[in-house]
Formats: sequence, structure tokens, C-alpha cells
Amino acid sequence: MGRGEPPSSGASRRAWARADLLTLSGRALGLLYVGGALFGLVAIGLPHGAHFNVLADLVLAAIAMTIGVWAWSRRELGPVPTHVLLALGAAMVSGGVYSGRGDDVSMSAAVLYVVLALGAGLFTSLRGVAVQVTLMGGAYAAVLALSGNRGAFAEWLFVIGAVTVTAWVTAANRTQLVRLAQLDPLTGLANRAGLGSVLDRELAKSRRSSQPLSVAVVDLDDFKALNDEHGHLAGDRALVRLVETWRSALRGGDLLARFGGDEFVIVLPEAATWQATRVLQRLRQHGGACPWSAGLATWDGVESVDRLLQRADGALYRAKARRRGSWLALARPVPTGVEPAPRLSRPPAVTAR
Repeated sequence: MGRGEPPSSGASRRAWARADLLTLSGRALGLLYVGGALFGLVAIGLPHGAHFNVLADLVLAAIAMTIGVWAWSRRELGPVPTHVLLALGAAMVSGGVYSGRGDDVSMSAAVLYVVLALGAGLFTSLRGVAVQVTLMGGAYAAVLALSGNRGAFAEWLFVIGAVTVTAWVTAANRTQLVRLAQLDPLTGLANRAGLGSVLDRELAKSRRSSQPLSVAVVDLDDFKALNDEHGHLAGDRALVRLVETWRSALRGGDLLARFGGDEFVIVLPEAATWQATRVLQRLRQHGGACPWSAGLATWDGVESVDRLLQRADGALYRAKARRRGSWLALARPVPTGVEPAPRLSRPPAVTAR
């Protein structure tokens, strides 16, 4: 199975989806904390009872804003920081509810438990969902007991019921959410969004391990003519057949993504230029009735994902301009003074025809 599609087993699909969504966890939880802080500040300006503790609300809002900015700057959080932020968020929501001791404005903050449940469903495992729901249920029960609310049990049942349903439904449909957001519906490959998250991870891995990373941008030749002559359904069938052929020829760790229309991107981890060229030659031999051109770039050790893709795309345009006699072009060399990424063993002579 290629890396442009999710695993087949249920447990593996859930883990795959969770790992992909974790790339957004910092931004999402950061927004949640900032939103909670703004909610607290707005609550101060609303009519509230004598028990409302303005100072406590201000302190909680300041802490939430600080944590939110930090989480947003991190962008991607691991499983442990994600659990910690969710549990801390439950504690802060509970503190906000208790600061009003039954005041309507403070009690309305309990809706933030449901937002936390959404985060737990998106970014933690099913076991993690159970842990977070239990923590929220216990914290809210303690707050209601200390507040002396007469309708405490009914209120707790309503809020925690909504929390439980939100968390479990989100977790159960997480894989489908990722499919809709990051997979191309025609070919089942990663789309632009899915490609971006994978490239970010692979670039980080290459930076840590000093292993090369190559990226090829592939464009089908005269695909528009095929659509015009035989219709778009025939074009779709040709794309699906080509993708199936490529999948069987790629290495196990490679990623094939559909960048749009008849353009594809192939991510080749731990592949120097000569190794990536050999993979592309193998794909060329399996190309079937769809001729194509490609541009290939190898990470220079310092550039961003966008810059790496731009170099591969520039090489593709040169390959298509030459067209006859050459289907592959290599990206322009790294500028002088920039240290390239370490390569593997000395490459054998390879020619692209």
C-alpha cells in the first residue's frame, strides 16, 4: 500500500487520521484557548451577580491567552502536550464556572466543555477521549457541588451528555473527516492539503536525521487532448489506471499526491537525486499510454517546503519546454555558500532519457 491512502484496518485508520490531524493540534487548541480568554473578558462586561469574581476571571483570561498564543506558535503538538492542554482547559473552564458560584454568566461557560470534547475527539485516541470526558465530568460535578446549585444533577447530565456525544461522534468519524479534507476523491491520493502535512513531517525528519529528501512534480503530456477527444470520463479512467500502475512501482515509503488536474507530486524520503531518478525511470517504464514530464528537486538542507516545490516545479517547466528527447529535468543547483543536505553513498552513473 502506498502512502497516498489510509491503512486498511480500523485501528490503523484511526491512528493514521489522528497522526495527520496532530499537525493542526497546536493551532486548533491555541484558537480554543484564545477564544476562551475572549469569552472571559466579554463576561466581565455583561450583567452578573454579586458572587462573580472579576479578578479570578481576569487571571484565568490572561493565563488562557498566554497558553493560546504559545500553542498557536507551536502549530503541531504531540499526544502528551495535547492531553495536558485539554486537561488544563477543563480545569480552567471549571475555575471560570466556579468563580461565579451559580451566576448565569459563569454557568454559561460550561459550553466550553463541549468545545474541549471536540478537541479530544479530533486529537486523541478513543482511550484518550474516555480519559478527557471523565476528567471533565469529575471537574464539573465538583464545581456544581461546591456551588450549591439545586438543579445540579440535571445540569451536569445535560452538559456531560453533550460532551460525551460530541467527543465520541467526532472520534468515530475522524478518519472520514481526514479523507474529505486531505484525500482526492477520484484517485484516493493525498490532495494539496494532505501533501502539505506530509511534506512538513518529512522535511522535519530529514532535518533531524540528515537524510536526503527528493520531490518530483509530474505533469501528463497532452492530457487535455485526451479529454477533448474521448471525454472527461475517459480522462478520469486514464488517471485512475495510471495511479494504480505508479503505486505498484513506488517504494514503500514514497508518497504520491495529486496536486491538481493532471499534475502529481511524488515525495521520495531518504532518496538522493540519483536514487530518485531511478525511481522515476521505473515509473516511466510503467507509464502505459500516458506520457509525462517531470521536474526533480532534492532538499538543500535549509530551504522551506514551498521553496523545494518551487524548484521542482521550475524543473518541470524546463522539461516540458525541451519536450522532445528529454522527459526529466533536475532542479537548478543550490546557490553557492549554501551547504547541501548530506548524501548517501556515491551514486552510480544514471541517465534520464
